[in-house]
Amino acid sequence: MKMNKWLAALLAAWFLIPFFSAKAETAPAFTVDEDAVLRDMDRSWRQGYIPAVGGNRWTMILPVRSAEAAGPVTAELVFPTERYSFFRPGKMTMTAQLETTGIWRVRFSLDLFPNQKNADYPCVIRLTGKNKEGKELVTEIPYTIRMRGATESIEKARIEITDVRADLNTGEEGEVKVTVTNPCSATVIENLELKISDSAGHILPRDAETLKIGTLGIGESMTVSYPVTVTEKAVVAPHVLKLDLAWTALGQAANYSANYTVAVRQEIRMEQGGLKMAPAVTAGDSVSLSLPIMNMGKADIVNVLATVTLPGITERQSVLVGTIQPGETKQAQMVLSPAKDITGDFAGEMTVECTDQDGNPASFRVPVNLKVEAPVKVDAGKTASGESVKKEIPAAVTWGLAGGCGLLLVLIMTQSLVLRRKIHRLEEEKL
Repeated sequence: MKMNKWLAALLAAWFLIPFFSAKAETAPAFTVDEDAVLRDMDRSWRQGYIPAVGGNRWTMILPVRSAEAAGPVTAELVFPTERYSFFRPGKMTMTAQLETTGIWRVRFSLDLFPNQKNADYPCVIRLTGKNKEGKELVTEIPYTIRMRGATESIEKARIEITDVRADLNTGEEGEVKVTVTNPCSATVIENLELKISDSAGHILPRDAETLKIGTLGIGESMTVSYPVTVTEKAVVAPHVLKLDLAWTALGQAANYSANYTVAVRQEIRMEQGGLKMAPAVTAGDSVSLSLPIMNMGKADIVNVLATVTLPGITERQSVLVGTIQPGETKQAQMVLSPAKDITGDFAGEMTVECTDQDGNPASFRVPVNLKVEAPVKVDAGKTASGESVKKEIPAAVTWGLAGGCGLLLVLIMTQSLVLRRKIHRLEEEKL
């Protein structure tokens, strides 16, 4: 008597998951008529028909419709494994006869194990028959029997978050993709909902705060996209997101929370201030060039490398600028030295490459043009235009030279006179 009361309470908690036919290119041979009310049914399946339970026995009536079948229809209740069956071992196959035009009355009446626990039991109702030509007809209908009303459950309902991915950029809309899995063996997850929050307030729900996922069957996995908006003031750095899951299972509400880290990035905003370089240089001389590089973003730009390619002068010449912090400007500077034996107009480019802190690359190019001129040679006897010139000695220099020569002559004559007198005096003394 006590068991019958328990079963009576259990009866009110049993129901059939909505039917759907197996995938096929054509219509299934058999379908469930959810509007029909047959013998021993108090209402249709659409109106909420509930299988009867009493005396450790479970009875279900299923109206099956077919436009092709002729003669009896065989129905079999198939469980993936006996582990998930709450029926006593026995025959789970019955034969149905035509009840009314186009409808067969399928009736299962099976013995139950006593002391059942709350659980969900997936199974398949396999319907077979033949048409007028004798061709076999088969349809399998997924079906779940739910045991409720017991004081214990067969297992603890749980959900696993198996993957979280996000591609988020400051000031842009994005999505957080979450993969959830139902690892339970006899529990269907229902009314599953997801909420995602950022304690910093930089990653906000784009639409509703709660994303309704729905039902997650036994052993099933599902990847859902949670739409978000990343604010302009979001810090370009890893953000910790809190994922809150709520659901019902085995007639009870449950929830689960976990934290996951996702990266918030910003498109590299590297700008240049214009190339500074003389337009021309003499062959054999050197010319300096400089390019201001500015970081207009919110994160460091790293591994900044400037490379000049100027065919005829240099095939590749590079300088490492390094890391440029947000709001900082650095110069890419180098010196070009054309050979002494080349002249003409040369065209090339400067390529500036960099990456963000996650290794995402960016680059831009600036044209480089340089004219190399031949050295200017000037003849001492010609003007720059090539005309001959006659050199003239200034008058002051001329008179100065003449005066010097005259003075030198006077000195020589005076010295000669003095020497002659000395010689004459010596000769007189000897005599």
